[in-house]
Amino acid sequence: MKTVAMVGTGIMGRGMAMNLKKNGVRLRLFSRSPDKLADLRDENCSIFTSISEAASGSDLTVICLTEDEVVRMAFFESELLEARPGAIIDTGTTSPELTLEMADAATSASIPFLDAPMTGSKLAAAAGQILFMVGGDASLIENFRFFFDACGKNVIHCGPVSSGQRAKIALNMVQAGLFQIYLEGFHLAVRDGVSADTLMEILSQSAAASPLLDFKMGCVLKRDFEPHFALRNMNKDMNHAMQRAQQLHTAIPLSSTLKSFYDAGLAAGHGEEDFCSLAHIMEALNHQRLR
Repeated sequence: MKTVAMVGTGIMGRGMAMNLKKNGVRLRLFSRSPDKLADLRDENCSIFTSISEAASGSDLTVICLTEDEVVRMAFFESELLEARPGAIIDTGTTSPELTLEMADAATSASIPFLDAPMTGSKLAAAAGQILFMVGGDASLIENFRFFFDACGKNVIHCGPVSSGQRAKIALNMVQAGLFQIYLEGFHLAVRDGVSADTLMEILSQSAAASPLLDFKMGCVLKRDFEPHFALRNMNKDMNHAMQRAQQLHTAIPLSSTLKSFYDAGLAAGHGEEDFCSLAHIMEALNHQRLR
């Protein structure tokens, strides 16, 4: 039986933990609030309040956290490397710079490391339908196929360490841009006398169709802003994209304008809602509600 330690059991991490459990993996879960994981505890699932204790004796330690500073603390300030896990995989969206720091430290400690940021909502995490974008030694993917197969629908190897993160940052920038275009198109149509339902039917049967349209715009029209991917997290990833573009001297004029909308969404208190809650900002600007 494989043993996996998980550092981060929030919206996505909990779904991964449940699928690993279903697939016969022994779990060692870190949580500062163990009571929130009480329903998972049994003879094959232990809960720890120390990252190093959770990682000790694991074949694999999975990091599933959000902000760089939180990831840095978990990796460098919790004696994770001293616990000697069999390997470490970071599944959150972390800056390439911090990813390379972690990889160097892990390599110096002779601990295999992969960056494997994921895409998919909490529904995908619960259903084991996550897509992983992996950076690092491709041979390690097969070593940890038991993890990827239990939690995901596919794994795409993107290149050396940090390539997964670079791909994920570009992906989220694209998704943020697509959603904003959908919002603007719906506002224009509704203002011009076309109902939102009619435009949804048209878009769904056109080249503009996408899962993002069905899911996120569907949530907007239902007024459902339950967090599947929080606005504050998409904002964080947009910040990564802006930084990468600046460093690489890459012009991204359309995406650059999006930051003001995310800043407005955070200022309006929507940070913990799904990023589709940006609909509130567009509705305020246009003085009309999509329905």
